[in-house]
Amino acid sequence: NQPVFAGGNLKAIIPHLQYISNLGITALWLSPFFKGVAYHGYHITNFFEVDEHFGTIEDLRILINECHNLNIRVIIDFVPNHCSKFHPYFLEAIANSRSEYYSWFTFETYPSKYQSFLDFSELPKLNLRNKATAEHLLKSAEFWLSMGIDGFRIDHVLGIPRSFLKKLKKLVSVINPQAVLF
Repeated sequence: NQPVFAGGNLKAIIPHLQYISNLGITALWLSPFFKGVAYHGYHITNFFEVDEHFGTIEDLRILINECHNLNIRVIIDFVPNHCSKFHPYFLEAIANSRSEYYSWFTFETYPSKYQSFLDFSELPKLNLRNKATAEHLLKSAEFWLSMGIDGFRIDHVLGIPRSFLKKLKKLVSVINPQAVLF
Protein backbone atom coordinates (compact mmCIF):
# COMPACT_ATOMS: atom_id res chain seq x y z
CA ASN A 1 0.00 0.00 0.00
CA GLN A 2 2.27 2.78 -1.30
CA PRO A 3 1.32 6.43 -0.76
CA VAL A 4 0.20 8.48 -3.72
CA PHE A 5 2.71 11.20 -4.47
CA ALA A 6 1.38 14.35 -6.09
CA GLY A 7 3.01 17.57 -7.12
CA GLY A 8 6.42 18.49 -8.35
CA ASN A 9 10.00 17.75 -7.56
CA LEU A 10 13.24 19.63 -7.00
CA LYS A 11 14.37 19.49 -10.62
CA ALA A 12 11.07 20.95 -11.86
CA ILE A 13 11.65 24.18 -9.91
CA ILE A 14 14.90 25.02 -11.71
CA PRO A 15 13.44 26.19 -15.06
CA HIS A 16 11.22 28.66 -13.18
CA LEU A 17 13.93 30.32 -11.08
CA GLN A 18 14.53 33.25 -13.44
CA TYR A 19 10.81 34.01 -13.41
CA ILE A 20 10.77 33.77 -9.61
CA SER A 21 13.78 36.09 -9.43
CA ASN A 22 12.14 38.56 -11.83
CA LEU A 23 9.19 38.76 -9.43
CA GLY A 24 11.62 40.06 -6.79
CA ILE A 25 11.45 36.91 -4.69
CA THR A 26 14.62 36.44 -2.67
CA ALA A 27 13.90 33.20 -0.82
CA LEU A 28 12.51 29.82 -1.74
CA TRP A 29 10.90 27.80 1.06
CA LEU A 30 10.82 24.05 0.41
CA SER A 31 8.56 21.63 2.22
CA PRO A 32 10.25 18.50 3.59
CA PHE A 33 11.93 16.44 0.89
CA PHE A 34 13.54 13.89 3.19
CA LYS A 35 13.23 10.16 2.58
CA GLY A 36 9.82 9.11 3.84
CA VAL A 37 6.53 7.35 3.26
CA ALA A 38 4.06 10.17 2.68
CA TYR A 39 3.53 12.52 -0.24
CA HIS A 40 4.06 15.65 1.88
CA GLY A 41 7.44 14.70 3.33
CA TYR A 42 6.63 14.79 7.06
CA HIS A 43 6.70 11.00 7.64
CA ILE A 44 10.50 10.78 7.58
CA THR A 45 12.44 7.50 7.46
CA ASN A 46 15.88 9.06 6.87
CA PHE A 47 16.87 12.62 7.81
CA PHE A 48 19.96 12.53 5.56
CA GLU A 49 18.43 11.50 2.22
CA VAL A 50 16.24 13.10 -0.43
CA ASP A 51 13.15 11.03 -1.18
CA GLU A 52 13.27 9.74 -4.74
CA HIS A 53 9.81 11.22 -5.42
CA PHE A 54 11.32 14.67 -4.92
CA GLY A 55 14.54 13.93 -6.78
CA THR A 56 18.13 13.28 -5.83
CA ILE A 57 20.75 14.93 -3.69
CA GLU A 58 22.36 16.12 -6.93
CA ASP A 59 19.06 17.75 -7.98
CA LEU A 60 19.07 19.59 -4.66
CA ARG A 61 22.69 20.73 -5.13
CA ILE A 62 21.87 22.07 -8.59
CA LEU A 63 18.75 23.83 -7.28
CA ILE A 64 20.72 25.46 -4.45
CA ASN A 65 23.49 26.60 -6.81
CA GLU A 66 21.03 28.00 -9.35
CA CYS A 67 19.14 29.82 -6.60
CA HIS A 68 22.33 31.29 -5.18
CA ASN A 69 23.40 32.43 -8.67
CA LEU A 70 20.17 34.48 -8.72
CA ASN A 71 20.58 35.70 -5.10
CA ILE A 72 17.68 33.51 -3.95
CA ARG A 73 18.09 31.90 -0.56
CA VAL A 74 16.88 28.33 0.01
CA ILE A 75 15.01 27.67 3.24
CA ILE A 76 13.75 24.19 4.12
CA ASP A 77 11.22 22.78 6.52
CA PHE A 78 13.15 20.97 9.22
CA VAL A 79 11.22 18.36 11.21
CA PRO A 80 13.10 17.48 14.41
CA ASN A 81 10.15 16.49 16.58
CA HIS A 82 8.94 13.24 15.00
CA CYS A 83 9.59 10.59 12.38
CA SER A 84 7.63 7.89 10.59
CA LYS A 85 6.61 4.74 12.42
CA PHE A 86 8.55 3.05 9.60
CA HIS A 87 11.82 4.78 10.47
CA PRO A 88 14.38 1.99 11.02
CA TYR A 89 15.29 3.30 14.48
CA PHE A 90 11.68 3.22 15.63
CA LEU A 91 11.17 -0.25 14.16
CA GLU A 92 14.21 -1.45 16.08
CA ALA A 93 13.01 0.24 19.28
CA ILE A 94 9.59 -1.43 19.18
CA ALA A 95 11.15 -4.80 18.33
CA ASN A 96 13.66 -4.72 21.17
CA SER A 97 13.41 -2.73 24.41
CA ARG A 98 17.19 -3.17 24.83
CA SER A 99 17.89 -1.46 21.53
CA GLU A 100 20.07 1.63 21.60
CA TYR A 101 17.12 3.40 19.95
CA TYR A 102 14.59 2.58 22.67
CA SER A 103 15.45 5.84 24.49
CA TRP A 104 15.01 7.83 21.27
CA PHE A 105 11.25 7.54 21.88
CA THR A 106 8.97 7.73 24.92
CA PHE A 107 6.95 4.59 25.54
CA GLU A 108 3.96 4.73 27.84
CA THR A 109 3.05 1.04 27.45
CA TYR A 110 5.77 -0.83 25.59
CA PRO A 111 5.67 -1.47 22.69
CA SER A 112 2.21 -0.37 21.59
CA LYS A 113 1.67 2.99 23.27
CA TYR A 114 4.18 5.77 22.76
CA GLN A 115 4.19 9.53 22.55
CA SER A 116 3.40 10.74 19.07
CA PHE A 117 3.01 13.99 17.21
CA LEU A 118 -0.47 15.36 18.00
CA ASP A 119 -1.61 11.79 18.83
CA PHE A 120 -1.01 10.54 15.27
CA SER A 121 0.41 7.08 15.98
CA GLU A 122 2.09 6.98 12.58
CA LEU A 123 4.37 9.81 13.79
CA PRO A 124 6.28 8.73 16.91
CA LYS A 125 7.69 11.71 18.74
CA LEU A 126 11.46 11.87 18.99
CA ASN A 127 12.91 12.22 22.50
CA LEU A 128 15.14 15.26 21.97
CA ARG A 129 16.14 15.22 25.64
CA ASN A 130 18.09 12.08 24.79
CA LYS A 131 21.61 13.17 23.81
CA ALA A 132 22.01 10.67 20.95
CA THR A 133 18.68 11.65 19.41
CA ALA A 134 19.44 15.36 19.62
CA GLU A 135 22.92 14.82 18.14
CA HIS A 136 21.44 12.86 15.22
CA LEU A 137 19.05 15.69 14.37
CA LEU A 138 21.75 18.33 14.80
CA LYS A 139 24.02 16.38 12.46
CA SER A 140 21.18 16.32 9.96
CA ALA A 141 20.86 20.11 10.20
CA GLU A 142 24.62 20.44 9.78
CA PHE A 143 24.53 18.16 6.73
CA TRP A 144 21.91 20.29 4.93
CA LEU A 145 23.60 23.57 5.90
CA SER A 146 26.90 22.27 4.53
CA MET A 147 25.15 21.72 1.18
CA GLY A 148 24.27 25.41 1.07
CA ILE A 149 20.81 25.52 2.67
CA ASP A 150 20.27 29.07 3.95
CA GLY A 151 18.02 28.31 6.89
CA PHE A 152 15.27 26.29 8.47
CA ARG A 153 11.61 26.68 9.24
CA ILE A 154 11.15 24.49 12.31
CA ASP A 155 8.05 22.35 12.21
CA HIS A 156 5.85 22.47 15.34
CA VAL A 157 8.33 24.35 17.50
CA LEU A 158 6.02 24.14 20.53
CA GLY A 159 6.80 20.42 20.91
CA ILE A 160 10.58 20.83 20.96
CA PRO A 161 12.67 21.34 24.13
CA ARG A 162 14.24 24.79 24.36
CA SER A 163 17.60 23.17 25.09
CA PHE A 164 17.53 21.55 21.64
CA LEU A 165 16.46 24.79 19.95
CA LYS A 166 19.34 26.66 21.60
CA LYS A 167 21.82 24.07 20.32
CA LEU A 168 20.30 24.26 16.87
CA LYS A 169 20.49 28.06 16.87
CA LYS A 170 24.15 27.95 17.90
CA LEU A 171 24.95 25.34 15.23
CA VAL A 172 23.24 27.36 12.51
CA SER A 173 25.01 30.58 13.49
CA VAL A 174 28.43 28.89 13.54
CA ILE A 175 28.03 27.20 10.15
CA ASN A 176 26.35 30.13 8.41
CA PRO A 177 25.88 33.36 10.38
CA GLN A 178 23.61 34.63 7.58
CA ALA A 179 21.26 31.63 7.81
CA VAL A 180 17.77 32.12 9.14
CA LEU A 181 15.91 30.07 11.68
CA PHE A 182 12.20 30.47 12.20
